[in-house]
Amino acid sequence: MQIIEYFSSENKQHWLEQIGKSDWSAGKFLYELLRDGTLRNTVGENALVPLLIDGEKLVSFCTFAMLDEIQPTDLTPWIGFVYTFSEYRGHHYAGKLLDWCESVATVMEKEAVYISTDQIGIYEKYGYEYFTTMKNIRGEECRVYKKLLQVDGPEKDARKERGGKYKAEIVSAARKGIDPTAVCGFSCNHCFLGEWCGGCRSFFNCCSYGTCNEKGLCPNIKCCKEKNYDGCYDCPEIESCTKGFYSLGKDGNAAKAQCLFIKKHGKEAFFRVQDNLHKKFNFQKVQEVLGYEIQDALKILEENL
Repeated sequence: MQIIEYFSSENKQHWLEQIGKSDWSAGKFLYELLRDGTLRNTVGENALVPLLIDGEKLVSFCTFAMLDEIQPTDLTPWIGFVYTFSEYRGHHYAGKLLDWCESVATVMEKEAVYISTDQIGIYEKYGYEYFTTMKNIRGEECRVYKKLLQVDGPEKDARKERGGKYKAEIVSAARKGIDPTAVCGFSCNHCFLGEWCGGCRSFFNCCSYGTCNEKGLCPNIKCCKEKNYDGCYDCPEIESCTKGFYSLGKDGNAAKAQCLFIKKHGKEAFFRVQDNLHKKFNFQKVQEVLGYEIQDALKILEENL
């Protein structure tokens, strides 16, 4: 048996059909969300669906996301839709998926992970403790369980090592064939989050700014999708725009300057400049080189073309 992740799997249709065979109403609902492409609208943009498989058979599945059925809430992340097919029950196989989620959350430096359920006596055996009772989106009361992840010791170290491996696999799969141009004007290939984030156009967008917004959806990405723009550089109002990352004032000017550069010179020239800057300077965030004034930043970009 092995664990794969749905969005990075090579045969999504097969695994989608397998999820659809579950005899649980919530499993059927997850199937519909995946089929219709609305899971991330429901539980967050960087939601993952780990699958425990036995050859071509699905053993168990769950979700790992910013949200679950308890909304709105500041608690995050959540493990949801936990299900094991009847012929595999009684072997604690779901625990393997819980460990997968906990390991990824540990690498993400999350303090804890949460599960909402009406069951008693199931998750306690995996180290979860009753935390509180909250109402779900249907107005029903649910028990919320919590597991602390950042307690120093061998257990945390082991989770962190496993989580690093899982994370690297996800990022590698997410980056395949993806345009690394961030819609706001940054380069995902040159971002300091590159080892953790698949890129803002990928299924694993962990942009430190994007994740701060509702359900992890960056306002710049949302705006470009609504207007059918490839990126903010296609927008005729880019110079005066104050949406999303550009609402940060001077902190957003480096991104806007790069958008204006792409608008004038194109993506190929943009990535050539990025390569040149990273060879010439030692920095993590491009603002350290471009500064906080748009015209000054544009001058630096064009000087390094």
